Amino acid sequence: MLRSICLILTASLTLVGCDVANKGAAQYDGPSNPYYKQAQQDLENNNPDAAIADYENALAANPKLAGAHYELGNIYNDKKPDQIASIFHFKRYLELAPNSDKTEQVKALIDKESQAFAASLPNSPTQSADDYAKLQSDNAALKKQVEDATRTIAQLQSQIGKHHAATAAAVAPAPSTPAPAPTPAIEGTMAVAAPATTNAAPTTPPRALPLDSTNAVETPAAAASTGESRTYKVVSGDSLWKIAHKMYPGDTKNGVEKIKEANKDTMVEGKPLKIGQVLIVPQ
Repeated sequence: MLRSICLILTASLTLVGCDVANKGAAQYDGPSNPYYKQAQQDLENNNPDAAIADYENALAANPKLAGAHYELGNIYNDKKPDQIASIFHFKRYLELAPNSDKTEQVKALIDKESQAFAASLPNSPTQSADDYAKLQSDNAALKKQVEDATRTIAQLQSQIGKHHAATAAAVAPAPSTPAPAPTPAIEGTMAVAAPATTNAAPTTPPRALPLDSTNAVETPAAAASTGESRTYKVVSGDSLWKIAHKMYPGDTKNGVEKIKEANKDTMVEGKPLKIGQVLIVPQ
């Protein structure tokens, strides 16, 4: 009987001792821990390096402090970005407190830090996928710019073509009546006018003219008015000076004056000769 009582008391004391020890550990892994208090003060003073040192001191004293791992994981996630350190402390927290109400939150943070670390590696699949997506976006933007530029160029070319057509229509000359074809002249021949038709036979035979008087023709009317005169039909390229040079070789200047005087009624001063015009050419 006495032995049974002793066993019961021993068991009770053991349970009480374990409960006190567990309570002590819980208090040590919480706000009452002096390292925790100092670390919190350091964070408020914006000194994350000092807070890290405080939590590491707490873990050096008791490596099973899940809370210290949790706080260090948050510092390396936010204040002093270090994906590897953050993942390590968050995983240690899950090992030491698997049933914590923060388990899902910590798992999400581990996934986030793992993706960030993978993306930071050169030629990583995540990084390559992001680069490929950016290249696709840039290529689509460039393609649209090219299409817009091509459309603008086509519109400008159409406007330029219309402008040129309108300008050409505005400056186009009015249609003119074509000049009559000149009467062809036979070089090196002379045409002699027939005498006036009368009942009496001609008493004076027609006189031959020099061969250098191309296109010259003697008419009865001219002979009656000037004694002996010739006529000349103007052809293309003729001028008064050229005609005088033909009809008065060696005396072109006086020849010009003679032709002017003989044709003063039909010639207009300062105006060119007309093709087909017949001029009187005195001897």
